[in-house]
Amino acid sequence: MDMKRIILIFAVLSVLLPVHAQGIKAGPWISGVREDTVTILWTSDQPGLAWLELEDGTQKYETFAGRRIFGSLHSIRLDGLRPGQTVRYRACGQVLTDDSNARKPVFGDCYAGCWHTVRTFDAAAPSCRFSIFNDIHMRVREFRKLAAQVDSAGTDFIFYNGDIVSAGNYVADTLVHYAIEPLGTLANGLPLMFARGNHEGRGNNLKLIADVYPQPSEAPFYYTFREGPVAFVVFDAGETGQSRSYLFSGGPVYEDYLREQIACARKVLFDADFRDAPVKICLLHVPMIDHPDQTDYLLQRWLNKEMVPMLNEAGIDLMIGADLHEFMMCEAGTMGNAFPIVVNDDARRMDVRCADGVVSLQMYAPSGKLEFERSFSIDD
Repeated sequence: MDMKRIILIFAVLSVLLPVHAQGIKAGPWISGVREDTVTILWTSDQPGLAWLELEDGTQKYETFAGRRIFGSLHSIRLDGLRPGQTVRYRACGQVLTDDSNARKPVFGDCYAGCWHTVRTFDAAAPSCRFSIFNDIHMRVREFRKLAAQVDSAGTDFIFYNGDIVSAGNYVADTLVHYAIEPLGTLANGLPLMFARGNHEGRGNNLKLIADVYPQPSEAPFYYTFREGPVAFVVFDAGETGQSRSYLFSGGPVYEDYLREQIACARKVLFDADFRDAPVKICLLHVPMIDHPDQTDYLLQRWLNKEMVPMLNEAGIDLMIGADLHEFMMCEAGTMGNAFPIVVNDDARRMDVRCADGVVSLQMYAPSGKLEFERSFSIDD
């Protein structure tokens, strides 16, 4: 192979593969974005200290309870930002070489990553555009193909609607490999919002899932946020089948958790900030459908009975679910729902655009082929 061909191969690989500064293992990626805050995360090759350097020279350190901490999964939250503010940042750190003496840890080389930008959400923006992935179950090759098609300049955030992985028995590096790295450079600047799937509730690392997708709200897996004309409510429906619910924590525990979410939703959904939004969208992994199977689909039926009336009253315009591994379109009025319920399947990406009182959905296969599209006009 001649030298020109070798150089060309390396040039192509440099475009296709994410490039990390020495010391950064994966990331950075973005989570927990609101109008005034953003959290930036990455993993490092070795445990150590971490900080963010901002364009103006400010350094924001990773701390806990008033002191700097060291680890390999780094998470730094920036507060006091403005709506629609663009933040230019880079991830930095210093390797911990010896912590055998708790009074005198020894540190080695420093590292600094590439510069990236991220924008905070803005309720005054004229439109909202996002892409949804769900039920990937660690199919990395397919995931990368779907993600590679996303237009980063025309997208406000990525939404993971659950079951990106298949269980919770993972260390941070494994989880990040399957859930973050397939996004490539999209992760560096597009906020990543998350709804927990039933599979992410299995295994022994549920807390780690919350650490990888942190939210500024007290509850890690159910919350509201606003981008442009759209107010979003995200629910965490938990486990699906009756037998599995009892296996993992007992049915009553899940029901208490769901009723906790209902109580919280009754406050925020009828607050003026949410109520007055031009468009209201509900996102969750398990769709609230009245499925005829009363055993494996016990949860869907429970959600339909207990939560849909509240969402009708709150004026929800659209629900987007997942979980079924097949496409489903439930028109308004078919099962007690005053809004359409769309279920994205496990092999396609759904792109959503909301502007001028219209919500448009498009579903794409890994090949890039458009396989479904639908628009909804939102009444005032």
